[in-house]
Amino acid sequence: METTGGSSGRVGGRMLLTIVVVVTAVLTLAVLLNDLVRIIYIYEGAYDLHAELGSHDGVPAKLDGDDSATQSWLWGVLLSSTAPLPVSRTLQATALALTSLNFLAGGVTIIVLCRRLWTRRPFARSAAVWLFALSALTLLTAWLAPWLRHRADASALADMDYSTSAAGGTVWVQLPHSSLLSPDGTALVLGVVLALAGVLYLGVRRLQRDSDGLV
Repeated sequence: METTGGSSGRVGGRMLLTIVVVVTAVLTLAVLLNDLVRIIYIYEGAYDLHAELGSHDGVPAKLDGDDSATQSWLWGVLLSSTAPLPVSRTLQATALALTSLNFLAGGVTIIVLCRRLWTRRPFARSAAVWLFALSALTLLTAWLAPWLRHRADASALADMDYSTSAAGGTVWVQLPHSSLLSPDGTALVLGVVLALAGVLYLGVRRLQRDSDGLV
């Protein structure tokens, strides 16, 4: 015979799952709409990039307060262009679309896990597959998105008329170093954690199956 406490507990649990699903869906849609506006602005607005200033003698800022003991120096500059720059804008949009896809996949994974809990099949193999797929996409985003943004800035800088080496003048601009070996640390850690969660999920699933066989 089903107890009142057990019934109310299940109702409360389902209500909590419903709240999680609704909040996840709303946040995911909000982020996607925001990213869509950002992609439109990439093509319609000015292209901005942050560059470092290079000079053999440094670039003094000459701020009020400089004296013989304390000096101020300029080390960076914001470059802005309204030129078409199709390659740079497309690379930036691709990087943003990749992060948007990653966020969408995360939202869908949360909803899938909630559905498994709702149907009392929390440790189905498909849930672990979603975790591993999300982990792989997150790791790909961690490496590829920063690289795409750097390549976009490099292409834009090459299309501008600024000096990019000492041969072009006494002061030049250059991009901060970046490569595929310079991933986004936060996304990288998140991808590893998701992979470990997938492994743990399969382990708990195996334990549950063994326990069910003993009952």
